[in-house]
Amino acid sequence: MINKKISILIPVFNEEKNVVVAYNKINDFFISQLKNFEYEIIFTDNHSEDKTQQILEELCEKDKKVKYIRFKYNLGYDKSLLHGYKQATGDATIVIDSDLQDPPELFQNFIEKWLEGYDLVYGIRERRKESKFFSNLRVFYYKTMHRYSFSKFPIGAGDFRLVDKSIIDNFRDNKESYPYMRGITFSLSKRSIGIKYDRVDRLRGESKYNYFNALRYALNALIEESFLLNRIFNSVFLFLILFIFLLFIIDFFNHFIDVYLIQLFNLIFLLFVALRLTFVSEYLDRIYLTVKNKKINIFEKKINC
Repeated sequence: MINKKISILIPVFNEEKNVVVAYNKINDFFISQLKNFEYEIIFTDNHSEDKTQQILEELCEKDKKVKYIRFKYNLGYDKSLLHGYKQATGDATIVIDSDLQDPPELFQNFIEKWLEGYDLVYGIRERRKESKFFSNLRVFYYKTMHRYSFSKFPIGAGDFRLVDKSIIDNFRDNKESYPYMRGITFSLSKRSIGIKYDRVDRLRGESKYNYFNALRYALNALIEESFLLNRIFNSVFLFLILFIFLLFIIDFFNHFIDVYLIQLFNLIFLLFVALRLTFVSEYLDRIYLTVKNKKINIFEKKINC
């Protein structure tokens, strides 16, 4: 008989239509298919404004296997995951969204690979319903991340994954303000494997993950896990300096370059420097907030934790 405990981590924000359905589905699956495993279900709530809090508090009262963590404000998806991982007491933790677009039936496959010795088992989305343009853009982005990041990211891998306790123990002291959890788990994994699946449509409620959130998420990943932006900035900076210097040299000896052309490149250079300083400021803000957050209580409520 296997005596292992699995933590199920579910980040939520205004998901009143999905949390009970997700709880019932996961609970029933463990009772029927994974009866040899102990389990807990952890909901991390990014300060929902609908009835999500009330519903989850009632679930916690009914079932002590359910843990509820509510933050004082919306921390963002990845930071809520980080704190959810830290609260997990299982031998492994599986992350899944409450809309169940990722199938809980895959838990069994994840656990089987985990028992074979893999410390990270992640789902690979083969097909998902989105525009061809956005799909191609997503593939290009992950290929770029794979090439220029500190960790290697399989195309199609999301946050639907099983993470071994040994990985989680390595980032329990992590206090980053903008953590990129996919990158952190990949970088700490010693042996990982992906399992392909098809993502289904959301049946209830509206997704909070729009194009703006996708862009913000992608930029955060580039800043946290990739050296690409610095390489681009340094290359363009060097090119502009050399080109402007060349224009001045040619103009000095030949006097045929329009002064407006030089002014135009000077303007482009100044705009680029301003953009570069913006990103430098972003890095400094992240360092400052990481230090400051050590002294801030971000939790509004914890139940059964």
